[in-house]
Amino acid sequence: MVELYIVRHGETDTNYTGKINGSATDLPLNETGKKQVEYLKKHININDFDEIYASPLKRALETAEILNQGVHSVKTDSRLREINYGSWDGLSAAEVKAQHPDGFDENGYITENYTQYAKDGEPYESVFDRVQSFINDMSKKDNEKIMVVCHGFVTRSFAKVVTKVPDIVDIMEPQNASVTKIKISDSGHLYLAYLNRLDNI
Repeated sequence: MVELYIVRHGETDTNYTGKINGSATDLPLNETGKKQVEYLKKHININDFDEIYASPLKRALETAEILNQGVHSVKTDSRLREINYGSWDGLSAAEVKAQHPDGFDENGYITENYTQYAKDGEPYESVFDRVQSFINDMSKKDNEKIMVVCHGFVTRSFAKVVTKVPDIVDIMEPQNASVTKIKISDSGHLYLAYLNRLDNI
């Protein structure tokens, strides 16, 4: 059985200020984000892991390097990049919501129809497809424990692909520097072991 530990990156300034934080917004961790990841590091034995994969975006790669402690070679994978919100990337979520209220759900999350308004916005299905492709490759591993460092929407996409819920709005966004665990059985069946855990990893 393969175990995937999906880590959301630590906080960035755009997270803190409530701006839309997609793949076109490539900022490093802020000081709070670094502290969040250092806290998580205390609850992880990096030597228990066989491999580490990370989104190539700065915030994810920095999170991976802190957790890795130089033990493994961190492998970047573009399929783990955050969704690209196109022209909405980097804008104030509150201001965009005021202009396009139907582009957000009651939790303040961007909805699938946002591409009607955001120029060059990436469709949700595109993210689901690349997450599924990544899972397919990981399922070929042999009883490995793998850390995967990525982003909020990508983590929600992992949970959606595994649970097959019809709508991703039913999955809340995980906190920064939290862990979501997925198991892939030898038969290829996917299990969601837990979501959004900050310790007892």
